[in-house]
Amino acid sequence: MTTTAGAATPAELEARFCLLAAAGDLDGLTRLYAADAVVSLPRGREAAGHAAIRTAFAEALARGVRWAEPDSIRVIDSGTLAMTSSTSTDGVVGTQVARREPDGGWVWVRDGSHLRGPAVADLLGAA
Repeated sequence: MTTTAGAATPAELEARFCLLAAAGDLDGLTRLYAADAVVSLPRGREAAGHAAIRTAFAEALARGVRWAEPDSIRVIDSGTLAMTSSTSTDGVVGTQVARREPDGGWVWVRDGSHLRGPAVADLLGAA
Protein backbone atom coordinates (compact mmCIF):
# COMPACT_ATOMS: atom_id res chain seq x y z
CA MET A 1 0.00 0.00 0.00
CA THR A 2 1.39 3.39 -0.96
CA THR A 3 0.81 6.20 1.49
CA THR A 4 0.42 9.87 0.73
CA ALA A 5 3.87 10.46 2.24
CA GLY A 6 6.19 9.23 -0.49
CA ALA A 7 6.21 5.46 -0.86
CA ALA A 8 5.41 2.24 0.99
CA THR A 9 9.07 1.15 1.09
CA PRO A 10 12.42 2.90 0.63
CA ALA A 11 13.06 0.89 -2.56
CA GLU A 12 9.81 2.15 -4.09
CA LEU A 13 10.91 5.80 -3.93
CA GLU A 14 13.26 5.60 -6.95
CA ALA A 15 10.78 3.84 -9.21
CA ARG A 16 8.04 6.30 -8.27
CA PHE A 17 10.43 9.19 -8.88
CA CYS A 18 11.07 8.02 -12.45
CA LEU A 19 7.35 7.57 -13.18
CA LEU A 20 6.44 10.98 -11.75
CA ALA A 21 9.31 12.72 -13.54
CA ALA A 22 8.32 11.13 -16.85
CA ALA A 23 4.77 12.40 -16.28
CA GLY A 24 6.01 15.89 -15.34
CA ASP A 25 4.18 15.60 -12.00
CA LEU A 26 5.92 18.24 -9.87
CA ASP A 27 3.55 17.86 -6.94
CA GLY A 28 4.09 14.10 -6.90
CA LEU A 29 7.87 14.52 -7.11
CA THR A 30 7.83 17.00 -4.24
CA ARG A 31 5.80 14.60 -2.06
CA LEU A 32 8.61 12.04 -2.33
CA TYR A 33 10.68 14.37 -0.13
CA ALA A 34 10.30 15.39 3.51
CA ALA A 35 9.49 19.06 4.12
CA ASP A 36 13.04 19.50 5.46
CA ALA A 37 14.76 17.49 2.72
CA VAL A 38 17.87 18.62 0.83
CA VAL A 39 18.60 17.70 -2.79
CA SER A 40 22.06 18.00 -4.32
CA LEU A 41 22.06 19.82 -7.65
CA PRO A 42 24.71 20.20 -10.36
CA ARG A 43 27.70 22.48 -9.75
CA GLY A 44 27.61 22.07 -5.96
CA ARG A 45 24.24 23.72 -5.46
CA GLU A 46 21.48 22.43 -3.16
CA ALA A 47 17.71 22.76 -2.92
CA ALA A 48 16.36 22.68 0.65
CA GLY A 49 12.67 22.33 1.44
CA HIS A 50 9.64 21.63 -0.71
CA ALA A 51 9.49 24.99 -2.48
CA ALA A 52 13.15 24.90 -3.57
CA ILE A 53 12.96 21.22 -4.54
CA ARG A 54 9.84 21.81 -6.64
CA THR A 55 11.49 24.78 -8.36
CA ALA A 56 14.66 22.79 -9.08
CA PHE A 57 12.70 19.92 -10.66
CA ALA A 58 10.51 22.34 -12.62
CA GLU A 59 13.64 23.94 -14.08
CA ALA A 60 15.22 20.56 -14.84
CA LEU A 61 12.10 19.27 -16.61
CA ALA A 62 11.77 22.52 -18.58
CA ARG A 63 15.37 22.04 -19.78
CA GLY A 64 14.51 18.52 -20.93
CA VAL A 65 16.33 16.59 -18.20
CA ARG A 66 15.14 12.97 -18.07
CA TRP A 67 15.90 10.34 -15.46
CA ALA A 68 16.58 6.74 -16.48
CA GLU A 69 14.79 3.84 -14.80
CA PRO A 70 16.90 2.15 -12.15
CA ASP A 71 18.61 -1.06 -13.21
CA SER A 72 19.17 -2.01 -9.59
CA ILE A 73 18.20 -0.57 -6.21
CA ARG A 74 19.92 -1.37 -2.94
CA VAL A 75 18.57 -0.55 0.51
CA ILE A 76 20.22 -0.55 3.90
CA ASP A 77 17.35 -0.21 6.39
CA SER A 78 17.95 0.66 10.04
CA GLY A 79 14.33 0.97 11.11
CA THR A 80 13.28 4.59 10.70
CA LEU A 81 16.13 5.55 8.35
CA ALA A 82 17.34 3.83 5.22
CA MET A 83 20.05 4.47 2.67
CA THR A 84 18.98 3.83 -0.90
CA SER A 85 21.40 3.48 -3.75
CA SER A 86 20.46 2.89 -7.34
CA THR A 87 22.22 2.32 -10.61
CA SER A 88 20.29 3.29 -13.72
CA THR A 89 20.57 1.65 -17.11
CA ASP A 90 22.71 4.59 -18.30
CA GLY A 91 25.30 4.00 -15.55
CA VAL A 92 24.36 6.78 -13.13
CA VAL A 93 24.69 5.87 -9.45
CA GLY A 94 22.44 7.75 -7.05
CA THR A 95 22.45 7.77 -3.26
CA GLN A 96 19.71 8.95 -0.95
CA VAL A 97 18.66 8.81 2.70
CA ALA A 98 15.02 7.95 3.36
CA ARG A 99 12.99 8.33 6.55
CA ARG A 100 9.88 6.47 7.71
CA GLU A 101 7.15 8.98 8.49
CA PRO A 102 4.57 8.58 11.31
CA ASP A 103 1.98 7.29 8.80
CA GLY A 104 4.38 4.47 7.83
CA GLY A 105 5.27 5.93 4.43
CA TRP A 106 8.85 6.66 3.35
CA VAL A 107 10.23 9.96 2.04
CA TRP A 108 13.70 11.08 1.11
CA VAL A 109 15.42 13.49 3.49
CA ARG A 110 18.68 13.72 1.53
CA ASP A 111 19.03 13.14 -2.18
CA GLY A 112 22.76 13.09 -2.68
CA SER A 113 25.09 12.82 -5.56
CA HIS A 114 24.40 11.18 -8.88
CA LEU A 115 27.64 9.85 -10.27
CA ARG A 116 28.50 8.10 -13.52
CA GLY A 117 30.32 4.79 -13.31
CA PRO A 118 33.83 6.14 -14.05
CA ALA A 119 33.44 8.86 -11.41
CA VAL A 120 32.67 6.19 -8.84
CA ALA A 121 35.85 4.32 -9.84
CA ASP A 122 37.83 7.57 -9.47
CA LEU A 123 36.43 8.13 -5.98
CA LEU A 124 37.39 4.60 -4.96
CA GLY A 125 40.90 5.01 -6.35
CA ALA A 126 40.40 2.50 -9.17
CA ALA A 127 42.18 3.03 -12.45
